[in-house]
Amino acid sequence: MKFSLRHQSTGIIYRYIVPAGNLMLRGFMRKMYVHNRHAVPANTPVLLASNHPTAFVDPCMLCVFLDPPLYNMTRGDVFKKPFFRMLLESINMFPVFRMRDGYGSRDRNEEVFEFCRQRLAHRGVVTIYVEGEHHLERRVRPIQKGIIRIAFGTLEQHHLDDLQIVPVGCNYVYGDRPRDEVMMNVGAPIYLREYWVDYQRDPNGATARLIADIESRLKTICLHIDDPADDALAEQLLTLMRSNMAGSLFPIVEYHNKHFEAEKSLCDRLNALPGDEKAVLQERADHYFSALAARGLHDDALVHPEWGAWGRLLFFALGLAPMLLGHLGSWPVVALARYVTKKVVKKREFKSSVHMGVGFLWGMLYYLLWFLASLPTGNPWWIALGMVLPVLGWFDMFYRENWVRWIRARRALRHPDRNMLLGLRQVFQQHETFVKRV
Repeated sequence: MKFSLRHQSTGIIYRYIVPAGNLMLRGFMRKMYVHNRHAVPANTPVLLASNHPTAFVDPCMLCVFLDPPLYNMTRGDVFKKPFFRMLLESINMFPVFRMRDGYGSRDRNEEVFEFCRQRLAHRGVVTIYVEGEHHLERRVRPIQKGIIRIAFGTLEQHHLDDLQIVPVGCNYVYGDRPRDEVMMNVGAPIYLREYWVDYQRDPNGATARLIADIESRLKTICLHIDDPADDALAEQLLTLMRSNMAGSLFPIVEYHNKHFEAEKSLCDRLNALPGDEKAVLQERADHYFSALAARGLHDDALVHPEWGAWGRLLFFALGLAPMLLGHLGSWPVVALARYVTKKVVKKREFKSSVHMGVGFLWGMLYYLLWFLASLPTGNPWWIALGMVLPVLGWFDMFYRENWVRWIRARRALRHPDRNMLLGLRQVFQQHETFVKRV
């Protein structure tokens, strides 16, 4: 039976879900760094070439922070159920059918590709997750050819001189948990007209060149570790750098790439190190982090004694009552999100997406019912509580995060081996000026 995009990704609720998604991300993420967001123009045919660390958080980031309405390609198997198909189409999502998902014929994608070409012909923005799968590795995987077929097919049919591919990279600290940090970067556009003459003469050669250029551009806006054997060392180095650069928790969204450039520079220097230098660096890193773990300490708490200042107890005292209200009031939402995530998610890449999605959808219903239940009481205190309960739920998370920070910093401050550990850290960072120069 031939697949049909009969609803054509209507986007009926897209305009409403994006503002809600903005609030959801600001509650779910601890910090978001967004760079060059206005590089995706409106009323222009654009193919977004994005990496895809998570299942659902990445599309939310793109839709919330990029201005034009986006059409997002997603796995075809989630469109099997009529309800989910209708829901996904209403938020501008459309399927792609992959052979590894059990689809044996490529012709099922022909109508999907035609749908993309029509969206581009109407000067829309289509998002393709060009690696073809989710992964949390800090590297760009080989680019799949689907975006190339769509791009050259669109240019051939509609002769759009301004058709462009814009690379986008989402980089997470963890990628599989709530209250994470993310750095989203938009790269420079690649204009298809610059490849068209070569494509007419040598399609395979032009395709290979365009794939290589997309991959190269993505590597400039994504954290990329060449050798998987260096992954553990990279995480240790990044932990040190993030501790050094840890700043204010507010604002939640910052529009710059200072943090990304520092982390990217570190990864590039690691890639360039010879093997014997990496071995020495790994040995010192293991020694330092093992010493930390043996004493129950954390690197960021060790280098930020101000987090353990006694003056912060005033905040904890004043915030205790609203924290408790928020904790009790939001417990059903948090508990269900954790339960569903633990019960149904098998892969790391899906954990944050399921946790955020369940928490958001159940939270909207739960807090609405709370508010509606408060109205018949006529009591202004109950009504006010029903209105501010979502904010109190967020404050509960914020309060407990800062409490954990304070406890860890106090433990590091009073530990008898503090100076020894700081000395190990300093020697480690100065290794051959590697981290020092970063």
